[in-house]
Amino acid sequence: MAEQFDLILTNLQYVNLFTKEIYPAEIAIRNGKIARITQPGDPPLTGENHYDAQGKFALPGLIDTHLHIESTLMGPKGFCGAVLPHGTTTVFADPHEIANVMGLDGMRYMLRESEGLPMEILFLAPSCVPSVVGLETSQTIFDAPEIANLLSEKRMAGLGEVMDYPGVIKRDSRMQRILAAARASGKFIQGHAPGLRGQQLADYLAAGVESDHETHAPDEALEKLRAGMVLECRNASNCRDLEALAPVIIRLGYPENVTFCTDDCAPGDLLKNGHMDYAVRTAIRAGLDPIEAFKIATVNAARLGRLHDRGSLRPGYRADILLLHDLESVSVDEVFVNGKLAARGGCLCEPLPQTTSLPENTVKLQKPITQADFCIRAEGKTHVRLHTICYDLDDRFVTKLGTRLFPVEDGSAQVGQQPDFALFAVLERHGINGNRAIAPVRGVGLKEGAVATTISHDSHNLFVLGRTPEEMLLAAQTVINAKGGVCCVRGGQVTALLELPIAGLMSDAPAELLAQKSEQLQNTLREMGILGDAPLMILGSFALAVIPEVRLTDVGLVDTVNQKKIPLFVEEDETDV
Repeated sequence: MAEQFDLILTNLQYVNLFTKEIYPAEIAIRNGKIARITQPGDPPLTGENHYDAQGKFALPGLIDTHLHIESTLMGPKGFCGAVLPHGTTTVFADPHEIANVMGLDGMRYMLRESEGLPMEILFLAPSCVPSVVGLETSQTIFDAPEIANLLSEKRMAGLGEVMDYPGVIKRDSRMQRILAAARASGKFIQGHAPGLRGQQLADYLAAGVESDHETHAPDEALEKLRAGMVLECRNASNCRDLEALAPVIIRLGYPENVTFCTDDCAPGDLLKNGHMDYAVRTAIRAGLDPIEAFKIATVNAARLGRLHDRGSLRPGYRADILLLHDLESVSVDEVFVNGKLAARGGCLCEPLPQTTSLPENTVKLQKPITQADFCIRAEGKTHVRLHTICYDLDDRFVTKLGTRLFPVEDGSAQVGQQPDFALFAVLERHGINGNRAIAPVRGVGLKEGAVATTISHDSHNLFVLGRTPEEMLLAAQTVINAKGGVCCVRGGQVTALLELPIAGLMSDAPAELLAQKSEQLQNTLREMGILGDAPLMILGSFALAVIPEVRLTDVGLVDTVNQKKIPLFVEEDETDV
């Protein structure tokens, strides 16, 4: 009796990631899974429904092992519509951005909004909400009970990036509890280990952490690969590490502990360059063998995520299948998910369900803001010496602690009037404690105006950078009135506004409109002096309390290496740096 297949893909070139061969084949699908892949010499398969692949290459759907959907400024539905046509069929999303703003309600929102989509969005339980307890204010604090509860959910695939690596190494009790809960779940534990080497790296791995996406340097990548860590080579809008790490991958003969990830992608970048197809294309252009590059983005990725039903094409696996007319350019023509045609020619085949409801306003300041919030007061003085944050944007946003003597006029330090200096303020916006902090910052490039944003990793308090208190106030108030987003002010006028009403991080606006507004904003920031491929993402990292060496959060200046607060005002015996 003839086999009953739901669909047979004919006239295709099968890219066999097991044997690294390419040969003519047919693929039969039954109940959303692959039922048969023919080999050379086999007779044609018989069935009623056929799809002519027109000689295209057949490969498994691409898998992103680490990203934050919130960074795309889209909700899960908008994100799906933007990336699925590019061949991404599965992602591991760490929603720690919205978790810091909305707690468990934010997690439920992401789970609810991603149900029933034609791609699979798997989530990771955020390990660091906030990134460092006591050094910033988030809407909530996740500890072991919250993590264990989240990991019991079917679509929670593991523990999100463990950013508090100093806490892990020092055996901080909270991090020990969280890691124990993750290990007990049997699910994978994702890392965040910039610069960890030697014994510190060994201690971090020994705690159960498996991967890292923060590696930029080839020698560091080599050490981590040799130690057995999974190297998630990042191809993000603000950190394109993949090309620099490619020679190490080639030299080692394509080790299995390598994956690709996108981490943070701007909407314009997604629409212009693509998603995981862009990562694979970048790897091939950097010298990787095409089949090996695809294997990294599929087989290796599935292995890291404990996914035993996808990552390659074989009987019994999900029929997540890509058809490409060219391997090296990674030109995705058709995308099948669970055996059904989901995207063709860069577009979804069916419209996605609409977002049913948006979260309530999450920009909740305890009291109105005033111009005084953006001044450093030094009553009765003619000069004041302050600690400063010194940036070198050519060095991955790493900062140093400096000091500087500033003139005082009308009781306020004149920071913004000094060359290469600006004022940097962070205001708690979760309605928790009303904290407000301010400090001088050097080297950010801001020549004029002010910018305010509720995208401020990881607690996403209201961040304001400016040359004058007046413009900082206008930018901040505009963002508050918009219920979250980003605002640029120049010459005393609002010149760009991106409204993000979903947790102050995302919008349900169409991807094309978000990309257009985001690019307008990025161009305005560049004109104001904030340079780089993704100036908005650069700004978003300025308050992140896990990046060395000094940051400003709502509690004040923070030594992120030693995890302690730093006074704003300097003792008289310190000299300028």
